Amino acid sequence: MTVKLLALAASTRAGSVNKKLLAIAIKQAEQAGAEVTVMDYALCDAPLYRNEDGQAFPEGAKRLSDALHAHAGIILASPEYNWSISGALKNLIDWLSVDKTAPLRGKNALLLCASPSVRGGILGLNQLSVPLAHLGMYVYPHLIAIGEAETQLSTGEIANEKDKKFLTQCVTDFVRVTKHSVR
Repeated sequence: MTVKLLALAASTRAGSVNKKLLAIAIKQAEQAGAEVTVMDYALCDAPLYRNEDGQAFPEGAKRLSDALHAHAGIILASPEYNWSISGALKNLIDWLSVDKTAPLRGKNALLLCASPSVRGGILGLNQLSVPLAHLGMYVYPHLIAIGEAETQLSTGEIANEKDKKFLTQCVTDFVRVTKHSVR
C-alpha cells in the first residue's frame, strides 16, 4: 500500500529556503514509496483567529483541513521567526484547532526547517511540535534543522553529507512509520 503525504512549506516567499528543503524531502519520500501532494501555503491564508462567536471558518483553513483529511501525514517545512514559530502558521493551527472534524488528530508530521542561522531553526521546530502534538498529531521525534541554508541548499541538494544522510534516514523512516499507522 502506498502512503499519501501532504507537503507544505509554510512560506510564501518565492526563493524560500524552506521550499528548497521541502523539495529535497519530497524526492526522498517518493523514493521511499510515498505519494506526495504539494500544497501552496498561499492557499491556506486565514484571518486572525479571535475565538469569538460567529467568526466564520476561513476558506484557507478549510482547504488545509480537507487536504489533511485526504492524507496520512504531512511533511511541514516551517521557517523560524525570532527563534519561534511564525505568527501566520500559529494562526492557521489555531483555526484548525476549532475545526470540528479534527484534521490533525491521528495524522503524522515530519517537521523541517532551513535557516540562515547555524542552529537551523531547531527552536522554532520544538515550539511548533507542541500545539501539533496537543491537537493529536504524532510528531516524528527527529526534527530536521538545516543551518546556513543559503549555502547548504545552493545546488538543490544538501551540501553537508551528515545533514543529507540524516534527512534521508528521517524521511525514509517517517514514510515507513506513517505507512504502518494508516488504519
